[in-house]
Amino acid sequence: MPWTPSAAGRHAIERLVDEAGLGLTTTHWPLPAAAVSRALDALPATLPEPLDAARTRVRQELQARRGSQGTLTVRGHRDALAGYGEDATPGSSASWRSPELVGGTVAAQVGGRIDVPADVDRSGAQFRFDDTALVAEALGLQLQAWVHRSWWGPGWQSSLALGNNAPALEAVGLQRAAAGVSESRWLSWMGPWNFEGFVARTDDLSQPVHPYLIGTRLTLRPFRQFEVGLTKMAQWGGEGRPQSLRSFLDTFTGANSNPDTPAEQQIDPANTLAGFDVRLGCPWGWRCSLYAQVMGEDEAGHMPSRHLGLYGLTYWTADGDHRLFAEYAETGCNTPVAQPAARGCAYRNHSYPQGYTTEQRWLGASMGPDSRVITLGWIDAARDGAFKLHWGSIGSRIGTSSLLTDDPRYAGRMVGVSARRAYPVAGVTVTPELDWTRVSAATGTRNDTRVGVSLRAGLDAPSTGSAGAAWSRLSPLDQALWGAGLLAGAALLDHTLDDAAQRHGGSPSAQAVRRFGNALPFLAVGAAGATWLGEHGTVAGDVARSAVTASVTAAVAAQGLKYVVDRSRPSENRGASDFGHGNRGDSSFPSVHAAVAWAAVTPFARQYDATWLYGAAALTNAARVIGRDHWFSDTVAGSLLGYGLGSWFHQRAVRGGDAGTQAQVFIGNRSVAVQVPFR
Repeated sequence: MPWTPSAAGRHAIERLVDEAGLGLTTTHWPLPAAAVSRALDALPATLPEPLDAARTRVRQELQARRGSQGTLTVRGHRDALAGYGEDATPGSSASWRSPELVGGTVAAQVGGRIDVPADVDRSGAQFRFDDTALVAEALGLQLQAWVHRSWWGPGWQSSLALGNNAPALEAVGLQRAAAGVSESRWLSWMGPWNFEGFVARTDDLSQPVHPYLIGTRLTLRPFRQFEVGLTKMAQWGGEGRPQSLRSFLDTFTGANSNPDTPAEQQIDPANTLAGFDVRLGCPWGWRCSLYAQVMGEDEAGHMPSRHLGLYGLTYWTADGDHRLFAEYAETGCNTPVAQPAARGCAYRNHSYPQGYTTEQRWLGASMGPDSRVITLGWIDAARDGAFKLHWGSIGSRIGTSSLLTDDPRYAGRMVGVSARRAYPVAGVTVTPELDWTRVSAATGTRNDTRVGVSLRAGLDAPSTGSAGAAWSRLSPLDQALWGAGLLAGAALLDHTLDDAAQRHGGSPSAQAVRRFGNALPFLAVGAAGATWLGEHGTVAGDVARSAVTASVTAAVAAQGLKYVVDRSRPSENRGASDFGHGNRGDSSFPSVHAAVAWAAVTPFARQYDATWLYGAAALTNAARVIGRDHWFSDTVAGSLLGYGLGSWFHQRAVRGGDAGTQAQVFIGNRSVAVQVPFR
């Protein structure tokens, strides 16, 4: 499966390459995960402690990549200068990824992401299949269909060819399955090497609509301290543009490119960007490396011309905990260092006036065209943190594309700061982030501050293991604060998901989810009740009894909260912040269905490490949102309530004890009562 390490993971790989001779390239991501694993296995069993820790770090990231994961990000809507390993997309989002499924030579992983629009005046959410991949391997090659971001180049702050400023691309392609030295005597001189080629369809709606992006890259390391990469990118086709086989082949040969007349422009095959990059390790065992990337915006004599440039130096400490780098990028054409540039040329083309973009975001460096930026960066690998200072000039606009060179609103002298740090808490990685830029534009100074926080957690770790134990060790106040944080994050997605439900809720697949999710609480409680009766006096019976008791308690508690909160339902079209207008007993907050579903599955999930049951319970959340019965935050509140009660009743059940210490359910003709002793 395609794998891209975190910034700290890439830092560890580069140290292993430079200091331990790891047989990988370092400037081409993603690489096949299996290729990285094989390279790690080929290292000596015994390494110095700092390098052994680096190997362990990479293996841990590879292992985590095979499992499922969920991420919730709450972030402001401003653009920011984003570097390697950072999510440049403005606005809040929620994403999920399934475990990796492997069968013979075929592997698959499914993911999804919902983005809140960065434009606060625009309704609706965007859904993408981020982190989805289908891979089939044969003859040393991988045929891939994927949705992900790529990073092609040696830079830590920018990639001139293909970076992470734009949303994930949807593509099909070929990639070498290995990344080490070839067994062929004709190719072994290349050292560790990899090749990738792909075709993706971009999502720009200006003419020509939906052009294709073609990318090819060859990366090789013929000497231990010297790595070189050759890259060619092309925007090709689109509505009204040639899409014949001849045009496709002309894209690679350079025929009919760089036309001079309007008639010739009609047969210009593509907007190409091609060049090379190098990474050179320092001699004499010094812990540093130099790197450069040069990309030509045009072709002359079948060679790249009118170059953009990027140059950098990086150093790391002996213990491997820290990396420092200095990087200078200039994205104007004909830009030898600090010399006048040809403006209005880089990332632009007469056939593709929207520029080198997808979804109106630059595909290359996040600073955009005609810019010069110096970045000083510090990566705290031990704590998954980073701090960077930026200064220079912006030629068009950061992040989001602009049709204007020297855009009077966004272009000008710039200074900026970015900082982020990861904190592991109760099995969840919490990463607060801060980005600030100040641009002295022609229409006035812009001070853009973006604050955010992301919560990332593995979804297939045993619930009775480290995450569950860590959660149990939190104080009630900390648990309440975490719950409030989750509710606040969910509330930001209320309108976005309700808009999606209105647009797509009538589809057959959505209606199937709705029917099953609505029935799930009743099915789960019924199954638990049958197990309780059939396995009375056994561990399974005790767990089933705790599920039934928790479910009934959750239903009663959720119904009581409805009378207190009295929130309007989405179907009433009064908005997510409307309270006190409806029948209190029919209040939207919280969802009884979600509370009962989560209360019913939690004891079984905890007892049998069946965390997939939480995914089943989440279908009830989806069903209530699809049917516009509840806001998303209502279902999250119900889930938290159900999970908490399910965990508490399960804990009491597995402890055992006499009948006087057990919770009991009394069912009458017109009432249900729950008796819970607290001694």
